[in-house]
Amino acid sequence: MTNLLEVKGLIRRFGGLTAVSEVSFDVRKAEIFGIIGPNGAGKTTLFNVIAGHFPPSAGSVHFEGEDISGHSSDEIGRRGIARTFQAVHAFQQQSTAENLRRAEVIARRHNPLHYFTHRSASVAADLQDVARFIGLDKLLDAPAGSLSYGLQKILGYGMALMAAPKLLLMDEPAAGLNPSEKLEAGALIRRLRDERGITVLLVEHDMPLVMGVCDRILVINQGKPIALGTPDSVKADSAVIEAYLGEDYEFA
Repeated sequence: MTNLLEVKGLIRRFGGLTAVSEVSFDVRKAEIFGIIGPNGAGKTTLFNVIAGHFPPSAGSVHFEGEDISGHSSDEIGRRGIARTFQAVHAFQQQSTAENLRRAEVIARRHNPLHYFTHRSASVAADLQDVARFIGLDKLLDAPAGSLSYGLQKILGYGMALMAAPKLLLMDEPAAGLNPSEKLEAGALIRRLRDERGITVLLVEHDMPLVMGVCDRILVINQGKPIALGTPDSVKADSAVIEAYLGEDYEFA
C-alpha cells in the first residue's frame, strides 16, 4: 500500500523543552490513522507540525513523496491537506450555506487551479454535495449559531471538505459530543474514507471511537512513540496500558 504521509525522526523543541522527540510513522492512502496518548504527551504539537503551524526542530514530513517540512499551513493546504479543529470555528451569525461558501472561497484563494481541478473529480467539493454528505442539506439557511454543538462540529468537517482534501487532519473530532453524536461522528469519519477516498489522520481521546474507526494507531507519551499498530495490538500493549489506558480500562 502506498504511503501518503511520512514522518521521519520528527523533533520539536520550545526553548529547553522537547515536546516531540524522534517520532516516525507513515500514513497509507485511504487509511484512518489515529494518534493517542495522555494529556501533555505531545499529540497536539505533532499535529501542528504536520499541519504547518510550527516548523520541525529536526526530522522531516513528506506528503506524496515531497518534503513539506517547515512549509506554511497555506502551502500545505495547497498540496491537498485540510484540517478540522477541536473547538467550533463556524461564523455564528452566518448561515450553514454561507459558512461552507466562505470555506470554498478560501480554498479557491489558496490554489484556484488545484481547487477547480478537483471539482471535476469524484471527490469534488461542491456546497450542495458536501451539505448532503454531512447531513446538513436541510439546514443550509439556518444560522450556524442556532445549530447544536454537535451539528456545528459536523459543519466544521464540511468546511474542511470544501477544499477537496486528499488528507484530512482531525483534531479531537469527538470532543464535546454526547454518546449518540460520537457514534454519528465515527460513522461519518468512516464514510470520508470509504465513500470519498479521503485519508484521515486524527488525534482523539475517546477510545471507543478511536478503536472503532482507526486502521492503525500511534501512541505517544512524553513526546516519544511507545506503540504503533492495529487497535487490537495497541490496546493489549503493556506499555500503553501502563502509560495511558490503565489496567481496568474497558472499551465499551
